[in-house]
Amino acid sequence: MRISIVTALLTPFDDHGAIDHEALRAHVDDLISEGVDGIMPCGTSGEGPLLDEAEAAGVIATVVEGAAGRVPVLAHVGRAATRQTVRLGRQATEAGATGITACVPYYYALEEGQIVDHYTTLMASTRTPVYAYTIPSRTGNELSPDAVRALAAAGLAGLKDSTKSFEQHLEYLEVARAVADPDSFDVFMGSDTMVLDAFEAGAAGSVTVLANLRPDLLVSLKKALIAGEKEEAKSLQREIAQVRAEVSRGPALSGIKAAVARRLSEKGITYPARLRTPLG
Repeated sequence: MRISIVTALLTPFDDHGAIDHEALRAHVDDLISEGVDGIMPCGTSGEGPLLDEAEAAGVIATVVEGAAGRVPVLAHVGRAATRQTVRLGRQATEAGATGITACVPYYYALEEGQIVDHYTTLMASTRTPVYAYTIPSRTGNELSPDAVRALAAAGLAGLKDSTKSFEQHLEYLEVARAVADPDSFDVFMGSDTMVLDAFEAGAAGSVTVLANLRPDLLVSLKKALIAGEKEEAKSLQREIAQVRAEVSRGPALSGIKAAVARRLSEKGITYPARLRTPLG
């Protein structure tokens, strides 16, 4: 069974609102030591839409440097405009990212053909594997299974599914099974409460914000499932859902960032819990 735990990485900010690269590097090193299989910087959990292009490129470069080839770095480069997405994608590739991920373009309502063209243009601009990221509650646009089928045939490497619809997730998995080489297309679950169900249905892994705080839970769930310990896996999934509910109380990301700061402080790592405005 091939399963990966990929951390949807948070971004630390110092007292002046600038990125704290030292804390970022220390967090990456800690996550890898805890056994995660990959890192995704600059996504929703990383406050990516609040970073300017140079900042996002800097975060990606620091994460690649900190990972030092030990785990893949799937850099999120999604922007509202195709040209901006391509430009940041090139910078991520030059920094050494293993793959690039881009959310479905946001703000303007898009037709399916426009979304397909966006990703096709991004794929044509790089030899680095490209992953889609669907989170319609934030982007306002859906990534249909038909669009995924067309993109998979054109070389898309996979997708992160944050639709919170397990029915939709199963449709994406059907697309993955139908490509010429099923191992070449990865479907990742993006909702922490559905990780076990997704793994049992055939997902390649989870891109999870909770792994910032409790990588041990996600890694243990993966190991239990691989070992065939289904009851242990169910128990771990219940604990994951409970912890996620606890840190999700209050303003967006504030709970989990504060909890990560506390956890790392116990290891002697100073990690600021500030959020960028307007979140902070």
